Amino acid sequence: MPELANRMIQVLNTRTKDQLAAIGIRSKTDTILLVKRVLTLRNFLQTLERKCQEMQAEVNEFRVKFAALQNRGLPSLVTSTGRLLSHEHYAKRVNNYASNQIIASSSTLEETGPPPRQSLYDKLENLFYIEHEISHLFEVPPNYYKYTEADETLVKIQRHQLPTEDWWKGMVETLLR
Repeated sequence: MPELANRMIQVLNTRTKDQLAAIGIRSKTDTILLVKRVLTLRNFLQTLERKCQEMQAEVNEFRVKFAALQNRGLPSLVTSTGRLLSHEHYAKRVNNYASNQIIASSSTLEETGPPPRQSLYDKLENLFYIEHEISHLFEVPPNYYKYTEADETLVKIQRHQLPTEDWWKGMVETLLR
């Protein structure tokens, strides 16, 4: 429809008021504004699509970084039912993980004597690595404005009303006469 809308606007702009009245168009301006709604909607949709692609790229980048941390032992962000954990619950899960790592090191001490230095070093190094990477997970702090802007664009699309299909058919027939 956008290509057809551009053509309709061009035809409407090249006809005189008398020519438009003869084919049943009373107001050139109102008709052009109605046709331009299609172009506006196309722009809204393109904007929304671009914002969604940007957000998806950021989510994918986060997932890659987070997967690397999970490979080092960091607990999952997701519950057993597949839902995302709240910040508070996840913080508890990470603290429990770190505590378990420390407790596991000290319990092996009691049972077998001093642990090999390399094993203790590896566990501590892993905990420090995870802590460092979590604090630097976002190179650029998240910009939630993008998400709000995408929501606003979606609301604009939902409110945007196009002329009916019958109106379009009638306009095409009228302009092609």
